Amino acid sequence: MEDVVAIRRRIHQHPELGFEEVKTQELVMKTLEAMGIEHRPVAKTGVLGIIRGRQPGRVVALRADMDALPLTEATGAPYASKRPGVMHACGHDAHTAMLLGMARVLGGMREDFEGTVKLFFQPAEETVGGALPMIQEGVMADPRVDYTLGLHVMPQHPAGVVSLKYGKMNASTDTVTVKITGKGGHGAYPHQAVDAVLIAGHVITALQSIVSRSVSPLDAVVLSFGRISGGTADNIIADEVVLTGTLRALDEGVRAMVKDRIKAVVADTCTALGGVGETRIKAGYNALINDDGVVEVIRENAASLLGESRVLVAKEPSLGAEDFSFFLNHSRGAFFNLGCGNESRGITQGLHHPGFDIDEACMTIGIQLQIMNTLSLLGGRIPDGGGL
Repeated sequence: MEDVVAIRRRIHQHPELGFEEVKTQELVMKTLEAMGIEHRPVAKTGVLGIIRGRQPGRVVALRADMDALPLTEATGAPYASKRPGVMHACGHDAHTAMLLGMARVLGGMREDFEGTVKLFFQPAEETVGGALPMIQEGVMADPRVDYTLGLHVMPQHPAGVVSLKYGKMNASTDTVTVKITGKGGHGAYPHQAVDAVLIAGHVITALQSIVSRSVSPLDAVVLSFGRISGGTADNIIADEVVLTGTLRALDEGVRAMVKDRIKAVVADTCTALGGVGETRIKAGYNALINDDGVVEVIRENAASLLGESRVLVAKEPSLGAEDFSFFLNHSRGAFFNLGCGNESRGITQGLHHPGFDIDEACMTIGIQLQIMNTLSLLGGRIPDGGGL
């Protein structure tokens, strides 16, 4: 664990943004090389490691994301970021260090198990998503992955607590861009123009009616516009306004329906008010839906390791997004949260906060639990709901 903590702190001091993780990739590959673990670069700045057991069998993949965030750190920690404007404020440094710890233990056990363990060191989770490029470069094949496991540190829970979610855990995400075109003119003579700003107000209001009136109250959907731009002066009627926002959903059918409704509402509302509306929707991450059988394996192992009272089962999903979901489109698996907070030491700030830090004791638990989960799945232990 001294080595794991040292690696985490080294990565934390030298954070890198998505698809810029050159030094982190180099550190991971050198560490795997020293362990005698087969590896290769993937997805530009990612790494695939492979630990082959004494003979072929089931294949379990373990994933850690590596990228940092565009924030200036404010923790005051001795291992704080040395790069102004870049910080590991989401714990990916800990994820990477833990996976290297798992690699060391599992690599030393390779003669004790049948099957294969794949190590996914993934770039760019915070931005465009590195999971899909890794999959496109074949990490889920040769040999084909049966189960994929992932975890995320969570400061809302103290170190020593694990939080699980059966079924739907995180939402899909899409970026919505709406361009509204009117006709510019003098602010004193609005009847001679088509006010794109006025139309934008109606469009925003109309779009919110999709969530309240086109979607069942039992389905979770969020449509939020965080940016609006248009106009050049206070006395000039704008001829163009651009809106950008995010769409979140937990069900693929609902997601598709809402996309169609957005396009129709934009086009029809703009036409009714004399303008033209165009909608562009860029697909983001898919919804993250855990396999209940795999979650049950994690729950049993966590209870054995920590005690039943320290294993929490979430009742509701999050509308946040996580590109681990793409791995679950190609294998069974599950994602869970690892408590990393420590109120007595002031480690309470949330993810993506400049004061974010972790109680490094959580990494011991993360490594132990993921090794237990891996060996359980390699050994064929899976509850009802999914035979092998």
